[in-house]
Amino acid sequence: MLQDVDELDQFRITVQHLESCRDLILEGGEARYRASLILLDHVSEVILYRIINEEYEQDDMLRKVIPEKYPPKLRNQIKHSFPSKLEVVTKTHKLPVIVSKTLTILHNYRNATYHRDKHNPIVLPVLARIALVATADLLSRTAAGFGNRGVGGGDSVEWLQPYGLGDSPIWFETVARTIADELKRGVRPRLATVKDAFAADVQTRIEAIRSMLGELFPSGCPKEIDRMLKRYEFRRQRPELESTLSQRFRALNYKIAAGHGDEVTREEYEAAETEFQTAYEKQFEIFKPSCRYTDLDTIDDQLTPLRNEKNFRAALGRYSRLDELLTSLEPSTYRCYVEMEWVAEMQADIARGK
Repeated sequence: MLQDVDELDQFRITVQHLESCRDLILEGGEARYRASLILLDHVSEVILYRIINEEYEQDDMLRKVIPEKYPPKLRNQIKHSFPSKLEVVTKTHKLPVIVSKTLTILHNYRNATYHRDKHNPIVLPVLARIALVATADLLSRTAAGFGNRGVGGGDSVEWLQPYGLGDSPIWFETVARTIADELKRGVRPRLATVKDAFAADVQTRIEAIRSMLGELFPSGCPKEIDRMLKRYEFRRQRPELESTLSQRFRALNYKIAAGHGDEVTREEYEAAETEFQTAYEKQFEIFKPSCRYTDLDTIDDQLTPLRNEKNFRAALGRYSRLDELLTSLEPSTYRCYVEMEWVAEMQADIARGK
């Protein structure tokens, strides 16, 4: 009986989180959309985690007679990976491709929203609505991890009454489907709205990148721009190289900074500096960048196909690929812009005698 109450309470918390997200979305506002997107990803992962724990319990019980499905190494990988959790639940609960694909894509957007603390306000309302629909679908198809069971024999459940439910017994799968349908009511965006928002997001981000690159490289030389993009992506993807390759050079700098410069010869210092720069540039030259200046034209060319997509999954998938390309271009462009602005300010200060 205690377990029944605990399961119903966990189910209630999951539903109330979704209700809160729905309220935030309907109230509107950039901060509310962002908060709902982050919370919906959390709710999805909690449901996935709950289901996987049951899979593990069953696996532990059966592994004495049949080979285990989830050995320790695989369990550890699943524990730290949202896509891995989703892959397991997609197989065990036969989730439709549209649900699993949408949740995967939106998890990536959640990371961008949470860690970068920014996303184009144009697209946030649509992303938040799609996320609620996808998470409600997950609730409906998995009963929030409480499938094939129910609770009953007690008083009616007050918090379920607004859904026309609440009388005993309560079968989780039936209740989950009814609640999910109600949560999605009036929230699911029209396909035309989705495509317009996606296209507007991509277009404004392309224009922002081109504007910054236009200031940095007035000549518009693709080779110069590509080398800059490669340089900053290399620094972002291989941050450990500078520290690893410069150990000898840095040791000499530390010695000089500590007041022992008389122990370092010019020849020794220049040799260490050259050794570091040569090794670093060698790694840079063999590095294969994921983005180029011409990718902006490629992305631009995809706007018409994006607007012409015939279903949500295709539109979301195409937008996801374009967003991934833009996400590679944006940090390199922005870092270069900031650093060159800083250099220009420093040179201006020097010229003024500061």
